Amino acid sequence: MWDDPFDAGPPTDLDDDVSVVVHCTDWETVEAVADWLRKGKHEFRSVILDSITELQKQCKRAIMEIEGMRIQDWGTLYERMDPVLREIRDLTKHPKNPVDLVVITALSTVKGENEKARTIPDIQGSMARSLAGQMDTIGYLRTGDLNASGQFDRELLVDPRGGVYAGDRTKVLRRTFKGVIPIVLDDETDEMEWSLEDLLDGMNDGF
Repeated sequence: MWDDPFDAGPPTDLDDDVSVVVHCTDWETVEAVADWLRKGKHEFRSVILDSITELQKQCKRAIMEIEGMRIQDWGTLYERMDPVLREIRDLTKHPKNPVDLVVITALSTVKGENEKARTIPDIQGSMARSLAGQMDTIGYLRTGDLNASGQFDRELLVDPRGGVYAGDRTKVLRRTFKGVIPIVLDDETDEMEWSLEDLLDGMNDGF
């Protein structure tokens, strides 16, 4: 745990398989963590925000009046969130201590009806369009086919199809997996047979 990012820096002397969790109960905590990461004085190899849907709600609470969001508050919301998210995205390009991977998760929502229905990230306002343009890959995790064990597999969609908003700017995943990455679990350990690190290595070095 990283208990107090306002006063203390991130934990040190971490083992390679250790994850450090920060419970962000308000947007100010997100900003404090981003400030520390921007300094590059950490041992992290990846950063995950889970989920941006919840974090946006926290940012809204930080700026809105008691009666709720006003029209002008949506611009304030964007101006407060966008710089922080760009800083976190750019940690992969940090001049002194770049991380290998930045993952931002979001809940999904369906807009429209029938043939016009679209499944998109649940992010409100202009932040949705801005964030989508900042990411190399946008994946949608969904239920796949029924396997031999009688359980449903899962798959990560990285190509827009069936009304799902997804994409891969690198084109590596789209070409390698034809737009759908299978999520295969080991029968004995119930763990994925590949990790995000394996996926990143494949994108950089070739599958």
